[in-house]
Amino acid sequence: MASIDGGSAPAESGFVQGISELALWVNDLGRSVAFYRDRLGFTLFDYTEGVNAFLRSGDVVLALFAPVIEGNTPVSQEYLRRYGGPRGSVYHVGFKVAPDALDERAQSLIAAGVSVQGPMNFGTGRRSYFFEDPDQHFIELTDR
Repeated sequence: MASIDGGSAPAESGFVQGISELALWVNDLGRSVAFYRDRLGFTLFDYTEGVNAFLRSGDVVLALFAPVIEGNTPVSQEYLRRYGGPRGSVYHVGFKVAPDALDERAQSLIAAGVSVQGPMNFGTGRRSYFFEDPDQHFIELTDR
């Protein structure tokens, strides 16, 4: 694999071992909690009405934040004061699911009225489905 400067990438992978937490800005906290809980099986473990919610699935913590300063975490308060609102762009987020459950999970989303693209089969053998959450974050369910 070539690096962006034309050299070779090291044989070892980097020191990052995985994603511990994914934090998303959302417009309607209750609606987003319901989506991730009811459609993707996340479990809610902390909730501050109108401010933030923390959910878990496997080793992934999903943090949902309303863009409000009052009552929010110190880090998000400082961020919002500095920038005035959410910034940055992420193309999509991929959640790994058990390979034998991938199609069933996608079908349950479709049955719930979620518009799902896929399955998409990649040359690496990876299979994925794509859809949007209520705030138009592009989400991937994948078997790898």
